[in-house]
Amino acid sequence: MAVRTNTIWSSPPQPDQLRPFRIRAGTRGCLLLHGFAGTPPEMRGLGEYLAAAGYDVMGPLLAGHGLTPEAMELTRWTDWARSAQDALDSLRRDCHEVFVAGQSLGGTLALHLAATNAAVTGVVAIGAMGSPAYFRDWRIKVIGALKYVVRWHVPPDDCDLGDPSALRLLHSYARRPTVCIESLLQLLRVVDRELPTISAPALIVHGRNDRTVDVANAPHILQRLGSADKQLAWFERSGHTVTVDLEHDALYAMVRDWLNAH
Repeated sequence: MAVRTNTIWSSPPQPDQLRPFRIRAGTRGCLLLHGFAGTPPEMRGLGEYLAAAGYDVMGPLLAGHGLTPEAMELTRWTDWARSAQDALDSLRRDCHEVFVAGQSLGGTLALHLAATNAAVTGVVAIGAMGSPAYFRDWRIKVIGALKYVVRWHVPPDDCDLGDPSALRLLHSYARRPTVCIESLLQLLRVVDRELPTISAPALIVHGRNDRTVDVANAPHILQRLGSADKQLAWFERSGHTVTVDLEHDALYAMVRDWLNAH
């Protein structure tokens, strides 16, 4: 497996772009969690939109992210979840109601937070993973042994965005630690068991053209969720990162309206 050693990022960022963000604009809060090996900019546009609608928004940087792949290699899913929990606790100190939302891994962590925090007002999962069953790569089945011989996974140069120029907004590691992929699978097993325990209202969003996270995850999450108030919305022209793709304006408005209704 070839490994890109000459670069850290899929799209080189400016240093300020990698920092967590907080935009205080109201007493209802919304936590915005980025994806696996990703960074806060993929959630920044949604954050600014929700802040303009009167929400206090926070986009934390998950443990091991925004630094180097080697830094991420030292973390596991419990570290990422702790980062999300710490941010939720901080936001709750200032807001009487807090929603949790996330993209990809961030959406999965948002579901985990909804399962483990009764005070979560609602959850929005965008392009989230709900079960390890939907990974089709044969290497996943042997990752427990593979991690000892293949240190890095390099994702293919296969853009699934309807708007390829939006890649400039995504700053993710160009190589990902195999041990972290194994840990991600462990998180998915935990969340799959937790889904029936979630009672908070839930909005599940998925891009129909997603080639990163199998679209079968979305109906799986919807069916397994214990929430009485749950909804699945498809974005027909979008790939994995709906927050920056062709239909991001429609997504922003949908999320705002859904939060306002709850």
